Amino acid sequence: MDPEKVNYHYCDDLPTTPLPEGTKILVTGANGYVGHRLIPELIFRGYFVRCMFRRKSMPALLVHERIEVVYADCQNKDELRPALEDIEYAYYLIHSMRSKNDEFAEKDKLAAQNFIDVAEEGKVKRIIYIGGLGDNNEKLSEHLQSRMEVESILSSGTIPVIRLRAALILGTGSASYELVKSLVSYNRWIPFLPEFDSKCQPIAVRDVIKYLVGVLETANLTTRVYQIGGKDVFTYKELIKRFAKILNKNVRLFDVSWVPLPTKWMCRLYAYWLHLFNSVPVNITAMLLNSLKSDVVCTENNIQKLLPFEPLDCNTAVEWALKKEQQSRVFSHWSDVPPEKMTDLMPLCEYESTDFVMDKHSIEIDAGPEAIFPVICRIGGKHGWVHGNTLWQIRGAVDRLLGGPGLNRGRRDENQLREGDSIDFWRVEKLEMNEQLLLRAEMLSPGLSWLQLFLEPISPDKTRLVLTAHFIPQPFWGHLYWNIMAKFHDYIFTGMLSSFQQDVMNKKGMTQSSKPSPEVPTLQP
Repeated sequence: MDPEKVNYHYCDDLPTTPLPEGTKILVTGANGYVGHRLIPELIFRGYFVRCMFRRKSMPALLVHERIEVVYADCQNKDELRPALEDIEYAYYLIHSMRSKNDEFAEKDKLAAQNFIDVAEEGKVKRIIYIGGLGDNNEKLSEHLQSRMEVESILSSGTIPVIRLRAALILGTGSASYELVKSLVSYNRWIPFLPEFDSKCQPIAVRDVIKYLVGVLETANLTTRVYQIGGKDVFTYKELIKRFAKILNKNVRLFDVSWVPLPTKWMCRLYAYWLHLFNSVPVNITAMLLNSLKSDVVCTENNIQKLLPFEPLDCNTAVEWALKKEQQSRVFSHWSDVPPEKMTDLMPLCEYESTDFVMDKHSIEIDAGPEAIFPVICRIGGKHGWVHGNTLWQIRGAVDRLLGGPGLNRGRRDENQLREGDSIDFWRVEKLEMNEQLLLRAEMLSPGLSWLQLFLEPISPDKTRLVLTAHFIPQPFWGHLYWNIMAKFHDYIFTGMLSSFQQDVMNKKGMTQSSKPSPEVPTLQP
């Protein structure tokens, strides 16, 4: 994908001058929410960008002559060295929020120490890091404490490290935005703890990107912290009410401080409750909720002396985000990164065929692949699963109760699909235009699952659509699960194929009926 096609042009009015064309920049966490927004801006401004991914299972979405893709894990110095070779400036956008509570802090510290060690070996000129706002006190959440520790480790070396601190980032697809939006959209009565009524200063993602690019292009900066925020400061309760007003929802908040549980446990319990209708994973939700105990506002405004532009207010940021969703212009989404336990999975083609059990169905459709492929690419999200939707919803609900993504995760875009996209509890592993759509399951089950839709042309106007479910079962439980689900699969998969056929024929009929009759002359352009 050409970066210019997904460039929001946040930095067009940035009051800085780009560095020399071809300056080499490393973007770690290149498949993350901020990374996906940052890379097109850097390319547009003439930089050579090396995008660092942790695993090959995370596809690179952007293709450009000044983009290079590398795979490295910050837990391993040997993998980092080639990634940082000849790099002049580096963005450190790595956080282990998807790991368990007792793991993410240690992983973050080791990753930061390895990165600064290797960066010093490679003589990197500057590192730019984005962390969280908040005073370093006993009320600080584990999540914010970890961000502070990473800042400290990165700043312990000789390389200048510019640390930007932000509160909630508002934009299409950000975890904070999606969390508050779904909370307001699906609840009329919202439980609330007084500890959560702290002050916050949310910032639009466009302003975050402008600051990230601006501090790159500002000369003679030394190691220091810059606080960044939007125009508005208010409590979290007021933030919820603002979202409700913009979304035209009537919500009421009620106090649950009478529940005799520690705040940390309440956050975890609240996160599980939110998980029933929200797409953000429990671990991330719990961390974000714990962060609400502290005021996260800018106590100084020194960044304005370097980059004197006016940030957006909260209402405008939310309204613009909603408008982009309506226009199908959501390029990056928090769900672009798979769950922690799914990041190391090999693609389907690399597994031995003897490990599989398979369920295969096919149907012949009187249309070419170019007419069928757009229809099969509309599955999931608001479109549903074509056939047996009640069964899909039951399976999704079970997955949610077990802690999986369920069907609530939806799609990044209801009309467009790309490799790496999440579709409810699936992820697009392979997408070949007019040939095949391969989905990898991220639901909780006793094995590994794939769903493949393959198009076999028979003639110019006839295609065989083949649906194959691939499953690698765990010993005993996996085989038992597959045998139980077999009859449901027959009903669902044959019904899906028939529904695809019907949809294609309906569209084909509509197209033909809309054509002018041969007897009626038409005006030529």
